[in-house]
Amino acid sequence: MITSSSITKALGRGASHRSIISSIALVLILVLYVYTVGSYLKVTIYPIEHRITYYKFFDVYLISKMTDQIIIAAGLSSWLGLSIRGKIRRIAIPIIYGGTALLAAAGNYNVLLANIALMSIPIVMSVLLYDRFASKKILDVRPNILFINYVAILGTVAGLIGIIISLSPIFSIRLNSFYVRNYPYDIFLFLSSFSPVLILLLISGLPIKLFINEFIKKILKIKNKKIDLFYSNDTTIKPKFKIFFLLLLMLLSIAIALVPHHPAINKDNQRIGVDTDYYVQWVNSLIHSRDYNEFLWHAFIVQSHGDRPLTLIYLFTIAKVTNANLFFITEHLPVILGPELVLVIYFLTRQLTSNESASLFSSFLTAISFQPLIGIYAGFYANWFALIIGYLSFVFLFRSLNIPDDNNKPNMIIFGALLVLLLFSHVYTWSILVIIAGIFLLIMLKLKRYSRKTIMLLLLIIVSCVVIDIFKTVAIGSAGGFEKDIEVAKATGLGPQQFAQRFSNLMVTLYTYVGGQFSNFIIFGLGLYWLLRSNLADTSSIFLMICLSVGLFPFLLGDYIVQVRVFYDIPFQIPAAIALSYIWKRTAIAVLSICLFLLNATIIAVSNFYLIPPPPQFQ
Repeated sequence: MITSSSITKALGRGASHRSIISSIALVLILVLYVYTVGSYLKVTIYPIEHRITYYKFFDVYLISKMTDQIIIAAGLSSWLGLSIRGKIRRIAIPIIYGGTALLAAAGNYNVLLANIALMSIPIVMSVLLYDRFASKKILDVRPNILFINYVAILGTVAGLIGIIISLSPIFSIRLNSFYVRNYPYDIFLFLSSFSPVLILLLISGLPIKLFINEFIKKILKIKNKKIDLFYSNDTTIKPKFKIFFLLLLMLLSIAIALVPHHPAINKDNQRIGVDTDYYVQWVNSLIHSRDYNEFLWHAFIVQSHGDRPLTLIYLFTIAKVTNANLFFITEHLPVILGPELVLVIYFLTRQLTSNESASLFSSFLTAISFQPLIGIYAGFYANWFALIIGYLSFVFLFRSLNIPDDNNKPNMIIFGALLVLLLFSHVYTWSILVIIAGIFLLIMLKLKRYSRKTIMLLLLIIVSCVVIDIFKTVAIGSAGGFEKDIEVAKATGLGPQQFAQRFSNLMVTLYTYVGGQFSNFIIFGLGLYWLLRSNLADTSSIFLMICLSVGLFPFLLGDYIVQVRVFYDIPFQIPAAIALSYIWKRTAIAVLSICLFLLNATIIAVSNFYLIPPPPQFQ
């Protein structure tokens, strides 16, 4: 609970003036350094503007180039003067560093001033590392929780301002009379340029974790402590508040789905989902069927080769019940799918972690993560619908494992039924999730974590579902899961020949193919934090690492189309939410800042799903 006492404590009540001032100086250095280093190195960023992803160089300063660099130099001089031990060093070192910067600025030596500013963070890191490992300490004041709090407070204020700016087109607030820059989005774009590295580390999590456990921790003699917070029951949230938060998050997902269709943005009712026209065509064939036989023939065999019949029937049912325009229904299907996915992810995370905070954070991240954003942008309605069923099947998979053999029969039946529904909802999603479930169960069988009988029965259910897939392909000629995977593999050139293109394919996947919505450094970064603190002895960690590791195969051997298909099915938001729940216990304001940054980036993204073609010279 946030009280006035906790707020004043976060602001520095009880701390020394030196600690407060040095923390503020360090925050200024850090924030300005992001803009300085990004602009100096001309880092490539990929903003989406009116549905088009542009390749641009980061060239932004918080105030101006020279002013930012002077403030960095002044901030580092202040930090050194307040933190270093010894009167002579405390005076001499800041004077030398700050004086050199001042002379460079006065003499217009721009290159020297830029180098002085660029060396600021390396100097800070070098001093901190030396003080950490040297026997003779050189710092009186070290960065502490105040520094984190001040970064979070600044991020919270900036995030709120950014959200107001990003919402201005929706509420017809005119900011054209004066220029207002969305600085949080600048930082988001700059740091998202590191998304390829982050996602590679994350999908390589299992070997990296094994390396950390077997080598680094042994060398540094670090004990592998279990983080009870991640996998312990959190009873601090009352049921009525939990229901309230869940409803709020479901409403948030609805609001995000409606933004691209808002009259202030989408003035001519333009199509948003890339695949919308296909679904309209497919469902129209069902609507105009003469009888049930023709209806089933179209749904299960003809339309899209029968690879998503239940999704088409789902859309057909909504169209019949509402009697609304089919194009309108299809375009607004995310309004229904969004809250459903938010709710299912909550139950899946709760089943994995028994932690209410992590589960609610997971639902929030789901509402604003790339699964709904890509679903809206690309029209991945069948993928989205199938994910809801597939993730729900994982809930009953774990319930079957955790309940004694005599009582888990209903859960197994539901798990099997959901797998069959998943098969007929979207065969591509079914094949990926079945592989994840199968690998997980085989590992559990090897580790003897659960009843052998239960695991064998669950494996039998999966095998039975595969048999059904083969049977329907042979018997009625509809698309089969693994059959369609093979077709995609042939069409996209899946195999060793893609290995040489793996990094260029990944760049297209993250920044171009689906509007750049995979380039979310916050979710990937939080996932890495979870990875470092996770425990391989925990069953939930093993399951999540299997989910993440599935992404390695398309990265190594697949093109960007295959990568998108697989990455879309991985629940990256769950490990990120677990990491958020850990941060929440230590500093709630930091979590608030992270959430506001994510929400700001999401609003900007969905506000730019409306296409405005660029001028001819830019096409």
